Amino acid sequence: MTKPHSNYSAWAEIDLKAVRHNYRVLKQLAIVQLASSGKAVSGKKQRQELLAVVKADAYGHGMLQVASAVDKLGVKFLGVSDVPEGILLRKHGIKRPILLFETALPPQAKEIVDYELTPTLCTLTMASSINTYAKAVNKKVNVQVKIDTGMGRLGVWHQGAENFIEQCHKFANLSIKGIYTHFPLADTNRRFTQQQMKQLQELIAKLKKEGHSLDYVHASNSMGLAGYKTEMFNLVRPGLMLYGLYPSAKLKSKVVLKPAMRIKAKVLFVKKISCGMGISYGHTFIAEKDMTVATLPIGYSNGYHRCLSNKASVLINGQRCPVVGRVTMDQIMVDVSHVKSVRIGTEAVVLGTQKKGAVSADELARHAETINYEIVCSLGNQLPRIYKP
Repeated sequence: MTKPHSNYSAWAEIDLKAVRHNYRVLKQLAIVQLASSGKAVSGKKQRQELLAVVKADAYGHGMLQVASAVDKLGVKFLGVSDVPEGILLRKHGIKRPILLFETALPPQAKEIVDYELTPTLCTLTMASSINTYAKAVNKKVNVQVKIDTGMGRLGVWHQGAENFIEQCHKFANLSIKGIYTHFPLADTNRRFTQQQMKQLQELIAKLKKEGHSLDYVHASNSMGLAGYKTEMFNLVRPGLMLYGLYPSAKLKSKVVLKPAMRIKAKVLFVKKISCGMGISYGHTFIAEKDMTVATLPIGYSNGYHRCLSNKASVLINGQRCPVVGRVTMDQIMVDVSHVKSVRIGTEAVVLGTQKKGAVSADELARHAETINYEIVCSLGNQLPRIYKP
């Protein structure tokens, strides 16, 4: 039988079993954290739910496939960037609540209401636009308000959030179901993050005093979920960790995850390089001895960054093979002098494990001076994907 990737020379393998494993681990972590955090701010017994972040095509893993997998596990919410992503999920049968992390624009109010998406409110103009259309079609729209406690991106500054929420309550066709904030320094500045939590807690107390109840309060992304007790929150938003990656190496001892992405490529060509010869553009690599070099069909057009030139390695027959010369648009060259039986069609692992070897997203991120988020987004969104159920 023909293998599903037989026509691909380079591809991403996405292990949905790993995604499901990570979801269950994170769900259990949320339950444990809530149980150990003491009494909730509301004074009520809470159940901490998960919002699975599937924006940016699920960090390169495939939004539709990941959303379907966690939907079957009973996820409470799905989180996407914008209206088109939310519409795509709806058109593929996803009925769960979908939170739009980006504030939308007034012309998008109709789609938000028609597709029953949950918008993030940051301006009264957007609130008014949604309310106007919702009133015209006799619908009530669930919304959430973004509170800026220090990210400096989207959201109403926490000092003015009480007044903003009071104004939003005047729109009869809007129902404020939740508020949330975001941690910019959860992995580097614990004191700052705890101050953010305090500011949100103070806002909740003020709203409660005014008689406003909230179904959901949330702030914890992957780092927040794994690194902080979240006594006031009943919704957490894991993204990176859902895909088996860690926002901080410190968390590896706290929770065991399985990376869901592996990048593979087949050897296109093998050739001998004599001592003194240069390889690729600019001859940034000069052979110091006779060597054997294999060419792989992946480059910066496929999300394999040019800055990995002469730094990264791939795995062939379980052995590390250094990238030699500059990464080109759609090809890289690797030193296979020490590897037996390398021929055209031999399978290489660019990201992931092979036998006892491993190339992680963290490793590639260090070479590229970036973060593991960018590595998987770049590779996963540019290559064909094969799914392992």
